[in-house]
Amino acid sequence: MLSHLHQRDPTGEVDLHNTEDVREAITALLTSRFGATPTADFGLLNQALDDLARAYRGDFPGLLRCDTPYHDLRHAFDTGLTMARLLDGYNQRHADQGIDLPLCQAAIVLALFHDIGFLRRADEADLIGAALVRDHEQRGVEFLAGYLSQAGVTDSQSLASLVLATHIHYTLPDTLSAQERALANLLGTADLLSQLSDRCYLEKCRDFLFAEFTAAGLAAAPDTPYPTPEALLSQTPNFYRGLLRSRLNDDFDQAYLLLDVHFGSDSNPYQEAIQRNLDYLAAAIEAQDFSLLRRHPRSLIEAE
Repeated sequence: MLSHLHQRDPTGEVDLHNTEDVREAITALLTSRFGATPTADFGLLNQALDDLARAYRGDFPGLLRCDTPYHDLRHAFDTGLTMARLLDGYNQRHADQGIDLPLCQAAIVLALFHDIGFLRRADEADLIGAALVRDHEQRGVEFLAGYLSQAGVTDSQSLASLVLATHIHYTLPDTLSAQERALANLLGTADLLSQLSDRCYLEKCRDFLFAEFTAAGLAAAPDTPYPTPEALLSQTPNFYRGLLRSRLNDDFDQAYLLLDVHFGSDSNPYQEAIQRNLDYLAAAIEAQDFSLLRRHPRSLIEAE
């Protein structure tokens, strides 16, 4: 059933509406890479997954319930899982200079919480989350700097600042170390790939992303290129071929190729899913019939 299939990741193996499924998938990757480790070694990751679910349902101190249907808990889980797979590919490719377990956990936490800035603070009940679109990355940096510091992570401020890589127009500074640059590339890549490969990406652009743009006042701007959901979808192929591919290939140094290393075969479920979405959208645009987008995704605020 479509209502069930859209919950899963591109491999079809992980239910992205289920915290425990996501936890098991990520910890299995880390265990496979670093060996059988005591559960306590995954303390940061386990706590982060629990806190993330609490935050999105409005049960985390200082934060209100998520109200952004596109940037929801499913996308957060999806990005965290994608980051874990990219890190695994990175460590396979760079066996002599890999990223150790503590830093891998911290990097996955960055991915899980990269959109936490969309969540309104306790004194912002009069706002809507979508209105925070222009500064949600910086808000995320501020949240994560404190969160990682309380968890005892060293260089928490420097790590938290890597979330800025998920800003679509952000240029990574030359002052980053080689390892920081690698993590920023992985983080920005994970954010984009998790969206583009979503089985319901097209319908979510139509139903959820456009709604967020409208709530933020972007769809009503006089010079907007997407005054309607159909216009937004029509612009998506050029957006992908232009800015997004430039980000993935040039700005993020083709980090997406690490998924080929991770999966270790000629089949990359992410790339296949992205291509299916683009091909289907191209057919709908050519036919000028967006009713071909028949799936009806649901936003995830609280994990099952």
